[in-house]
Amino acid sequence: MSYQKLIRPLLFKMDPEQAHVLVHSLLKNFGKIFAKTSSGLMYDQADLSCDLFGRPLANPIGLAAGFDKNGELTEVLGALGFGFAEIGSVCARATNGNPKPRLFRLPEDNAAINRLGLNGQGADVVCERLFEAKFSLPIGLNIAKTNDPAITGEAAVADMIYTFNKIRGLPITYVTVNASCPNTKEGIVTESDQMRLLMQELQKFNSTKIPILVKLSPDSTQEFIESIVDAAATYKIAGFVCGNTTTARDDLKTSSVRIKEIGMGGLSGAPLKEKAIKLCRSVNARKKDWQIIIGCGGISSGQDAFDFMTAGASLLEIYTGLIYKGPTLPRDICQELSLILKQKTLDKSNDKANDKIRSKQVAYTQD
Repeated sequence: MSYQKLIRPLLFKMDPEQAHVLVHSLLKNFGKIFAKTSSGLMYDQADLSCDLFGRPLANPIGLAAGFDKNGELTEVLGALGFGFAEIGSVCARATNGNPKPRLFRLPEDNAAINRLGLNGQGADVVCERLFEAKFSLPIGLNIAKTNDPAITGEAAVADMIYTFNKIRGLPITYVTVNASCPNTKEGIVTESDQMRLLMQELQKFNSTKIPILVKLSPDSTQEFIESIVDAAATYKIAGFVCGNTTTARDDLKTSSVRIKEIGMGGLSGAPLKEKAIKLCRSVNARKKDWQIIIGCGGISSGQDAFDFMTAGASLLEIYTGLIYKGPTLPRDICQELSLILKQKTLDKSNDKANDKIRSKQVAYTQD
């Protein structure tokens, strides 16, 4: 509660990107001190412990890509209550991203719009840092094509393969291929042939057999989703992140005037939830049993987490919800999710008991 009453009002007086930089800088510089005093952020019950490609997780709640773009917080993220974290997106070349301002809050909708444009330090710098870093929790790494419209076709594939070859020797748990960023000059990748070629090339160079996931957009057509999911099975892609931000602006409480002022960008947060869940259901209906889904989009409560799980997600990622609810959000989600799962188990037990009672009643009546 102190975050929403005291800290959030101060952060919300700042430009959103400046607030992000401040929080990131505080964690980078004082994270180790914070880690020693932050045990209250951890969900310490064993009922939500799970597994991610052989790595034990304390809980299924991860930090989504975008917060730690350059892998500077791997030593402290474990103290923030997450079960795992995905860093990046990392591109082959360093880029400044799009012109500022490029990050906007929508408080009435518990949402945000960003058009950062894959700003980052590039694969060489990030990978050198990660080779020397200590990981406080299992880490996934998100890679994307450099934000340059001149890089297309086979050159785009080669651009991502460069990054993959740089990071495949790192002690990371998985790699996510970002095929769905709406904030680059090219927009969302919709060419399934290019994605097929990319998956084929990634596995050709995947000598360490690191699990590869594909990040899909909720704006993708059903035809594209089916094509990519089928191809992912062919090339032994381990699963999917469902999904990314959306370019849609449906049913927002924020005024249309404000939305027009903000302009282009990817919408994240609460309004994204139903689109992301629909994407999870579509992918889950077509994927192979050995492939996993990480749900992402508008998760800020245990009920949200449960809804994604019933749609097929086994793990979850959050980001925008942290802006509105603060650093206790991973723990709060876990506590609520635990209660929901316990209640569902109890309800099932009661249903079985009631079925037995009803069957005895029927048998008695027949006698």
